[in-house]
Amino acid sequence: MNILCYCEANKKTGLGHFSRIKILIKLLKKKNPNTIFYIFSKNLKLAKKYFYNYKIINTKKNLLTHLTYYNNFYNLVILDPPYYEKGKHTKEENLKDIYFIKNKNFQILKLTDETAPSKHYCDYLINDYPLSVNFKKKYKQINNKIKLFLGIYAFLYPIQKIKKFLDLKKKYDILIVFGGSDPKNLLIRYFKVFKNIKKKKIFILNKKALLMLKKFEDSYNTLKPLMSQNLFIKTLSTSKNYVSTPSNIMFEAFSLNINGTVIPTQNRQKNMGKSFEKLKIAKCLPIYTKLKDQILRNSLKKKIKIQTKFNIKKAIRMQNKIGNIL
Repeated sequence: MNILCYCEANKKTGLGHFSRIKILIKLLKKKNPNTIFYIFSKNLKLAKKYFYNYKIINTKKNLLTHLTYYNNFYNLVILDPPYYEKGKHTKEENLKDIYFIKNKNFQILKLTDETAPSKHYCDYLINDYPLSVNFKKKYKQINNKIKLFLGIYAFLYPIQKIKKFLDLKKKYDILIVFGGSDPKNLLIRYFKVFKNIKKKKIFILNKKALLMLKKFEDSYNTLKPLMSQNLFIKTLSTSKNYVSTPSNIMFEAFSLNINGTVIPTQNRQKNMGKSFEKLKIAKCLPIYTKLKDQILRNSLKKKIKIQTKFNIKKAIRMQNKIGNIL
């Protein structure tokens, strides 16, 4: 069995797409150990480093052209685009057209975290936006036989890592990190507010911020560079709270029963953050352009109690369902 995975990673998106594809591969490989996985990405250099155990497609052809030519070769195509189908997800191909390849012999699994339902041309759809369970009717308009995996437990949690780190002793009061490699430099923007709060904090920074702020390290403020997913989850598990943009950290922290405060940089993130706030897992502050220092300062002084606890058995059941799609 041959499976092609399309995913991207860059400074803007971070490694989130690569990470969840890697977890998805493990789930599918567990059920079908002889499956061969192929990775299609424009970021060849990073893909070769991150997916070193798998075959990397090195071609100048776009994804649609490649799949049209290899129509009979793949059994499943996994699409994890950096943008939504109704938006500007890629300059080179329309993912919708892949679904309509003449005499298509492969199935399509697509991942998204969209906060409002749009049309998806695929056989399987994973949407981990917590309120996406309400999108079923809209999603079935294109294909009423589509298999849906929706809601907060559809996130591809790294279960084994989470189990390993669940009972670690807390070292920090707050972990502070912003999505991707912090393209808006929010850590620099709010560092003064964070620094002067008398709590033990750990900051995870991009190169620019680390170079600029390292001199302020003291007994209350530990500064570290961007780290691997394994080390990040371990560090998160040793923290009581976190501050971030609404991103994968909300799910990972939820799985560790850690609460947090999120600062959105765009409306989509705001909607995601508000859904976690609705479930009483995290506090979502105003979008960063409207966030005053005093509001941030006051929010970090308040204690947030998680009222929705992570159900690891439910997460495992969802992952088993996804693993059994073939």
